[in-house]
Amino acid sequence: MTTAQDIARQQELLRRARGRAAGPRAERTAADGPAPLSHAQHRMWLMERLGHAGALYNVPFATRLRGPFDAGAFGRALTGLVRRHEVLRTCYPHADGEPYQKVSPPAPVPVRTATAPAGTEEARRLLHDEAARPFGLADGPVLRALLVRHAPEDHTVLLTFHHIAVDGGALEIVARELADRYRAALNGRDGDPAHEAPRYTEFARRERAAAGGPGGAGLAYWTERLAGARPLALPGPAPEGPRGAARVLTAPLPPGTADGLRSVGRSHRATLFTVVLAAAFATLLEATGEEDLVIGCASSHRDRAEARGLVGLCVNTLAVRPDLTGAGDFPALLGRVRDEMLRAQQHRHVPFDAVVERLGAAARDGAGNPLVGVTADVPGRPVVLDLDGTAATAVEIPSETAKFGLGFFLEEASGDAPERCVVQYDTGRLSGETARELLAAFTELLTTVATAPGARPLARRTPAGAPARPEAPAPEAAAASVRAVEAVEAVFADLLGQRPGPDGDFFLLGGHSLLAVRVAERLREHFGAPFTGLDVLEHRTPRAAAAALEKRARQRAARRPGRAGTAVRAGTTLVTGGTGGVGAFVLRELAARGRPVRALVRPESAHLVPEGVDAELVEGDLADAESLRAAAGGVSAVIHAACTFTSPEVDVAAMRALLSARREGPFVFVSSVDAYGMPSVADVAEDAPSEEPLSSYGRAKLDCERMLLAAAGPRGGASVVRAPIVWGAHPRLRDQLRWGATGALYQAARAGGPVVLPPSGALPPSGDTWSGAPWVHAAALARAVVHCAEHPVDGAVTAVGGHVAWSEWAGELVRLLGGPGAVVASPESGPGLLHRHRYRAEVLAGQLAERPGEDWRSVLAEMLRG
Repeated sequence: MTTAQDIARQQELLRRARGRAAGPRAERTAADGPAPLSHAQHRMWLMERLGHAGALYNVPFATRLRGPFDAGAFGRALTGLVRRHEVLRTCYPHADGEPYQKVSPPAPVPVRTATAPAGTEEARRLLHDEAARPFGLADGPVLRALLVRHAPEDHTVLLTFHHIAVDGGALEIVARELADRYRAALNGRDGDPAHEAPRYTEFARRERAAAGGPGGAGLAYWTERLAGARPLALPGPAPEGPRGAARVLTAPLPPGTADGLRSVGRSHRATLFTVVLAAAFATLLEATGEEDLVIGCASSHRDRAEARGLVGLCVNTLAVRPDLTGAGDFPALLGRVRDEMLRAQQHRHVPFDAVVERLGAAARDGAGNPLVGVTADVPGRPVVLDLDGTAATAVEIPSETAKFGLGFFLEEASGDAPERCVVQYDTGRLSGETARELLAAFTELLTTVATAPGARPLARRTPAGAPARPEAPAPEAAAASVRAVEAVEAVFADLLGQRPGPDGDFFLLGGHSLLAVRVAERLREHFGAPFTGLDVLEHRTPRAAAAALEKRARQRAARRPGRAGTAVRAGTTLVTGGTGGVGAFVLRELAARGRPVRALVRPESAHLVPEGVDAELVEGDLADAESLRAAAGGVSAVIHAACTFTSPEVDVAAMRALLSARREGPFVFVSSVDAYGMPSVADVAEDAPSEEPLSSYGRAKLDCERMLLAAAGPRGGASVVRAPIVWGAHPRLRDQLRWGATGALYQAARAGGPVVLPPSGALPPSGDTWSGAPWVHAAALARAVVHCAEHPVDGAVTAVGGHVAWSEWAGELVRLLGGPGAVVASPESGPGLLHRHRYRAEVLAGQLAERPGEDWRSVLAEMLRG
């Protein structure tokens, strides 16, 4: 009889055998050199490199689970999944500007947990914020996990992937395997499948190799088929929204519409998708009068044997360009779209990004709009994570970023959800008025076609309000100064090898995406204004680029603080110390969450306010009580992050002035662990009392805390966040590293002399001889502080990211500086640098969870580079 122990032993032997089998294979791959990115991956990497990706390629996968749920078993299942599929632990660094795939060793996958009642704004915000948080492709990871607990048997699991690692087919594989692994974990097994998983690195190699083989004929087909095609000028009046922001409009369809459309498709030898695609063409034809149209649709490489079971990005885009000349009714148009779609399918494995590269400048218009700016689809039912013992329901997390200018979709009935038409659009390319008209036209057309397709003639018309408009260069381009235009021409000439005229096109001069990054860097240095590689692609001539740069330079120069006035935007948060190391990161975090901000700054340091933060700058100083009261007047929340470090009496008076102007709303005070004093225990809990002796700095912090909590009283809304040493890439924090508490260690390491560690000494009564420092990354502290502004804790909590021993820290410092200095122990006894306590951070643990690049070694290296 086979026992559970026998089964476990067999599984362990099988796993070891797999490892031996995989060894030589991995060596062969390494011997071939770093694996390239697939074409689709390269486009996503390039968008991040250009500086405009953000959360555009985030793929949230959320499921509501009602019933008994074992978080530990799920964590083990997720770790096993990532161990098996290399693409889920791959990052994308580059060498000499060329990216490659770097597979990291297997490691446990952290599952961040949070608690929020179901259906509340807090639950929606948690899921939205997690889904919208950008990834860093150079360092990874490309997968995050969040578990939101609504009740003991009610949870939402959110897995957020970067699209560079998954597509829709991959999500189905992930869901199936996670369900199997979770079931196995509940029974004490690992659930590893018997066969080895396909490797995405091999898929990418095959795709790249095919570009010089059979793919050549396909590439020639697409180049010829798309010759002369131009991006569609979307109809209607000029849009007013920000570019890249997505909006979704929906309209219900009569029950049975999808079945009617299927019937129409069968009578014309077309699928439901082809009918919907034809309806999208018809809608655009009627709206614009244009008969030469291109619509992109998603295709897949998963019909090939090597891609089945592969977790990775195997999607492709087909640019469908039918001949619509003279098509008088819908059946005629449907036949042409069907035939064109069949031809496109014959060449579906040619990467669209390779096609775009071959087309060059013709793939975009003068405003930078892509050739494929419109898409259409019939999405399948959403994938759910069906775990044993639970009832699973898909959770939709709408995207706020637009991959296309315009999209037409038919959603079939699913559960309680009826059939409906969906139009998604980019608010910077289409007005809301026009989008509503297009939705109405698309809905009317599908409804009519489903019941009487032959009775639907096609009329060339434009939406009410305005005729179709061509894209034109920005009007301010003509206002660029001659000197600025010449400066841009010089940069173009230096990097492109030929000097253009004021209207010379970057692409026609031989420019490409990677070169655009270098051009942007040069222009940023010369003009002192923000400019990215994508800006170069959108402002492709020296005249247009110069106008944009001068405008941004003027905007930056105008960011000088004024005195606080009476007009305050609703929901504004005041941040003191906006030019300090903590305050600057808080400003970035607030800006990322779309919160209106008023920043208190001194005029001489206003330039340290982070770029990209749209904050109202008001002049003020901790020693000027009147400026503090004026700044706090009328705001909805206060985050007090400023501090003198050396003048406790000024800090206390500043708190008194801010509180005197506070009427209502949250107040967050960034305090210090020095307020704990010198506890008699080594492990300091968040609710531990302060113990003597206290430094003058720590006593001032404690006095300010008590003032705030007393002023809040029963109404609450006050939060005290005690922080230790703060490290991060900011001039103020770099100065603290070099000249502050750690200055002696830094200067000794930099000079190449011996680095004398702080004394350890025993800490009674525990006898602990550890000597080090608690610390927190500035970005993690900012997340915690802003969280407290949104969810006050009504008391004091700790924000410590970790603890590092001085011996480790000093050794890394010496290594990074490259000096010959030795690290030696201090011969003295005494309190030493800071103290030897360890602090617990429990309430804010979720916000403080370490993200890529936030470990102490990475941040130390980043600070030394500045």
